[in-house]
Amino acid sequence: MKTLVLFAVVVLGCSLVGARNVTKCELRQQLMVAFTSLPNNVMVNGLTEDHFLAKVVCHAERLSGFDTNAMTNLTHGTGKESLEDSSESGSKEKGKKNGKGKGKGKDKSSESNEDDVDVTLYGLFQLPGNLVCSSANGTSLNICGISCNKLTDDDISDDIICVVKLINELVTKGFMAKNSKELWKAVRELVGDDCKNVGQYFSEC
Repeated sequence: MKTLVLFAVVVLGCSLVGARNVTKCELRQQLMVAFTSLPNNVMVNGLTEDHFLAKVVCHAERLSGFDTNAMTNLTHGTGKESLEDSSESGSKEKGKKNGKGKGKGKDKSSESNEDDVDVTLYGLFQLPGNLVCSSANGTSLNICGISCNKLTDDDISDDIICVVKLINELVTKGFMAKNSKELWKAVRELVGDDCKNVGQYFSEC
């Protein structure tokens, strides 16, 4: 009997390898260090640097629950929805979870569309796979130059590096950046309107 219990514990432990939940304060600290590489005048949607940081961390908490293994599969019409649209609208969250993590997707349209495309959001920040990383599931711009698996392990350094890369490309190059439209949508999602009144968000840190 003891052997069976031990076996069950070992199997369960192995199944959880590669996934963990970070804390708000831990993520804040790591982002503060990473964001020092960004230009001093980082402003997105009129946010100060402190509020921008709070928005990014709040975004991670809201969509992934700080779960490093979070993945969300969602389908949206290419002509009806964008990540920018969903961050602005605060629309109902209807994404289909694939069983990993706590990721939540958003789909503004309930109507079927022949042009619907599948998008997978990865990791702590729920970054869109078709933009930032490569996988066997489809083509991607792979702006961050990494495998999507890197965004769902317990090492959040590459997640943060990817976020910094997206922001830095947009802030320093603006609309001259390659794939500027997609970059803008992704960064707008990171600081979406769902997280408001973030002035005291880090009060316990």
